[in-house]
Amino acid sequence: MKKTVLYTLVVLCAGLFAGCGEDFLDKEPPLYFSEKEVFANAEKMEGNLVSLYAAIKDNNIFGGRAILIVDNMGDDVINVSNNGVELYNTYENKVGLNTQENNNFWEAAYLAVNKCNTFLKLLDENRELAGNNYERFSAEARFVRAIVYYYLHQIYTMPYVLNPSAPSVPIRLGAESDILNNDMARATSQQVIDQILADLSASAALPVGNGTEATVTRATQSAAEALRMRIYMITGEWQKAIEAGLKVTGYSLADDVTTIFSPPFITQENIFSIPFSSTNRGAGQSAVAYYYLNKKSLALDTEAGIFGIDGYSNPKDVRISRLTDINEGGQTLAKHTDPTYVEWVPVFRYSEILLNLAECYAVTGREAEALAALKQVRARSLKPGDDTLTLDGLTGDALKKAVDNERRLEFVGEGIRGFDMMRRAETIVKRPGTLSATTVEPSDGINGYIWPIPNNERSQNKLITD
Repeated sequence: MKKTVLYTLVVLCAGLFAGCGEDFLDKEPPLYFSEKEVFANAEKMEGNLVSLYAAIKDNNIFGGRAILIVDNMGDDVINVSNNGVELYNTYENKVGLNTQENNNFWEAAYLAVNKCNTFLKLLDENRELAGNNYERFSAEARFVRAIVYYYLHQIYTMPYVLNPSAPSVPIRLGAESDILNNDMARATSQQVIDQILADLSASAALPVGNGTEATVTRATQSAAEALRMRIYMITGEWQKAIEAGLKVTGYSLADDVTTIFSPPFITQENIFSIPFSSTNRGAGQSAVAYYYLNKKSLALDTEAGIFGIDGYSNPKDVRISRLTDINEGGQTLAKHTDPTYVEWVPVFRYSEILLNLAECYAVTGREAEALAALKQVRARSLKPGDDTLTLDGLTGDALKKAVDNERRLEFVGEGIRGFDMMRRAETIVKRPGTLSATTVEPSDGINGYIWPIPNNERSQNKLITD
């Protein structure tokens, strides 16, 4: 009888949404479950599918670190921790071969990938048992794999706009249970992009999102289109990005932006979020809330960041008055307020789709449509007559800049700014807690602009030579 290692198959918890009970964690699990036991029927297959989402809730991925890595790569926050455990090396662009967050993120990401690969292999071998659920199960697993590869690509690959053939990360699609296939060369940027799009090509089998907990926390057609849109913005295929964005339907902006960050964390705006509960919460120095709560590790840059630009620290803007404390002279982001870290992490929300569309429209000369999408997001947080900016009449580079600034204000603390800068190959200027600026150029390469593949991979993979 074929045996399969527990960690790649068995449901990690009773369910992603109920969380991991302490009784479960206290018990020592058996080392093996047979394929017959864990793939006995569609219900058990679904349970194992849910475990893939648990894999990306790892502390080093969406349990916090993936979002925080991107924030620290950007220029709107200041890491005030001076602590290597709290991503200070990422903030200073000094991540090396042995830096902790580098090794930890890489291991967690590829473990999640292997879990997806293993699930897909066994799903194919037990297709008849899956029945009518086969296509959906496969599409969900491929979505999870795609989003992990998206983060791997962005962190370890030079900007696509500079070189589509730049070395990226190994594309591992096999279900591995030993070390026989450790040696694998880096794929090119284009090859990783193509693999992500290939995985997303199955999205028609996914359910349509309807704003319920089950669809906000699982892959849907709209979540797949949101990721596809990001990919096409990386490659500069603007019309394809627009087409993807327009397929995200059934969502709208929440009337009050603050409700996105408050229980129950489900609004008509949330497309895909990572849930946490009192029995399955973010962990300490990996939780997003830990970093931002009372600026324990990350403070808002109110001088050189977005809040230092005229019109983007307006005290009448709800995002300022209720989601920061800069009006009182502080630097705290108030999107995260729960000291127990029981907060959901939004990954895709509808406001991003609108601002993505605004950028795509602006780049392609459809300026009236760009302005309309931009104003829709901005008007949500400002009453008529309270805006100090004049957006009407903006064209060209001024319009593009206004869209970018709005993205910065809307998504600060949500893991978007760093990737925005990198996909455009922009120079990154930061203030490391002082008035002297640190400048990072794309030409710095793996010496600062992107991460090097860590030594824990290099020691096992002889084909990683650069």
